[in-house]
Amino acid sequence: MKNLSDEEIQARLDNELSPIGDMLYDQQKQQMEGYQYLFQNLNVEPKQGLPFNFASRVTSQLKLKLKRRSDIWFNLFALLGIIVGLFIFYGLLTVIDFNAGNQFLMSMLKLKWLLMLGALILLSSLIIEQRVIEKS
Repeated sequence: MKNLSDEEIQARLDNELSPIGDMLYDQQKQQMEGYQYLFQNLNVEPKQGLPFNFASRVTSQLKLKLKRRSDIWFNLFALLGIIVGLFIFYGLLTVIDFNAGNQFLMSMLKLKWLLMLGALILLSSLIIEQRVIEKS
């Protein structure tokens, strides 16, 4: 049982072959009927035209979607920057004074939940701020 490709279906419709009569399989018949219905409806003009601001609405929705995606990346990079900054600070502190570096690491491990909560509050405030700006 061979499925017809889109190109084969299009060629049959363009050549106005008997698209449904010479088909052997129900699945192919359904495919052809679906394509015929689609092409018939594509040739019909819509009853009412598109609104005048249709293009601007589409482009504004697209810009908003792209902005959201870039905002998500900004928030992830902010979190990554905080983590990398703490590691750099630990590395510099260890180079200057090894014991101070170890004490800093131990204090960070003791306060890990507080650090995670602070990062979560920072990121959520960034997200909330972006949502408020989008709505206004």
